[in-house]
Amino acid sequence: MNKKALLYGLVYSACVIAFKLFILLGGYSLTHFGFYYSHVLSVFLITPFYFVLLWQVRKKDFNGSMRGREGLQVALSMFAVAAVITSIYNYVEFEYAGKQMAVDYYHSQQFLDYLKTLPKIKPEQYPTIIQEQVSNAVTSSFKATTGKLFGLVFIGVSSAVIAAAFMRKKEA
Repeated sequence: MNKKALLYGLVYSACVIAFKLFILLGGYSLTHFGFYYSHVLSVFLITPFYFVLLWQVRKKDFNGSMRGREGLQVALSMFAVAAVITSIYNYVEFEYAGKQMAVDYYHSQQFLDYLKTLPKIKPEQYPTIIQEQVSNAVTSSFKATTGKLFGLVFIGVSSAVIAAAFMRKKEA
């Protein structure tokens, strides 16, 4: 594995963890941005790291020319490091804060307002639905981590391919 890929994977993971801790500890987790967009933003954050990594590797390790396959190997090495570290963080975060946050959300007025917008659900079904959601949320640490990992894999691998294709450069 390329040492720079390891370093960039660690730096990306540290940035994502710092961002997620800011959202969590700042109390923004149940806001519109924190709930819907913070994870998506942290996943897309990997793309600039790929480009900077590949530019630096091409310049220093490959003397200015790099094939797409070599670039993809370096980018995927960085992705592997980032995926492992952020998945561990997501699991730990869900275990220590996410479960209680889910319980609070499903008992909140925000979720009740959401249920009221669904025409097929009657008000007498609300307590049953809330209880089912709470019981599912409390027992699904692996499911929550896998859900976040799926987005990272999809965006991370496809942006690694795109970055490697853009950053390849033939020898002159």
